[in-house]
Amino acid sequence: MSVLIKLRDCNSFSAAEAGVRDYILRNSRSVLKQTIYDVARLSFTSPATVSRMCKRLGVSSFQEFKVRLAEEVDHYEHLSLDLLDSTTLNRDDDVSVVVEKITNIEVAAIEETRLLIDHSIISRVIDLIRGSSVIDFYGVGASNLVAMDAHSKFMRVGKCSIVFQQYDRQYVQALNSDPNHMAVIFSYSGETAEMIKIAGILKRQGVPMVSITKSDRNSLSALADYPLFVTARETLRRSGAMASRSAMLYIVDIIYSMYLLTDYDALTERVSRTLISN
Repeated sequence: MSVLIKLRDCNSFSAAEAGVRDYILRNSRSVLKQTIYDVARLSFTSPATVSRMCKRLGVSSFQEFKVRLAEEVDHYEHLSLDLLDSTTLNRDDDVSVVVEKITNIEVAAIEETRLLIDHSIISRVIDLIRGSSVIDFYGVGASNLVAMDAHSKFMRVGKCSIVFQQYDRQYVQALNSDPNHMAVIFSYSGETAEMIKIAGILKRQGVPMVSITKSDRNSLSALADYPLFVTARETLRRSGAMASRSAMLYIVDIIYSMYLLTDYDALTERVSRTLISN
């Protein structure tokens, strides 16, 4: 998982740790040549604070952090991705400006999400899909639209899948699930109350769970057996991350494509057979 994205998106830093975070994000390449004492001095904190920040990211030491940082800096510069970009729509934007902004935001969400993908978890999810009798998809609001898209894809290849729009039906479906089912739960924040309640039921029922949430620590990913992460930036001030839907659909497309490859000829033939022509 990208250490830079985790660094930017983490909301659980103390004020001092956030100061270190801000310094590193603005001076990523310079940090590669600096010691922990340099970073502490230049961020007006202490070596202990820098060390704590690294551990909060799941990195054992500042030296390990620098190794992982070095692997990412060139990649970000090559893709011209700006981690600190805060592009938002403004009241007076015209069509050409909106087209440019939304394109850049959506592309950045997918490029950054690619850096968060754990290939080993994707492989384990594919094995889980193959061994499960039913895939249950869960989500509310915009996340339910992603769940419906996933359901449609897997239905076309003959995999039994279920999705409901109404929360009360999702709740009943969770109660009726057993370990022969698997669940995929979508919630960008990872804190959607209804989805956390569903996850608790599934946990008690022994149903394997895949979560797709943002990269910062959250309640849903902590409950899931197979947590996958996406990232997106706020598009309208105080209105959340519009591109999160695109990022989650991107993960769905990867999982679906990998499943197709498990029996390419038979499954692509099913897709062709279920094509509805006008």
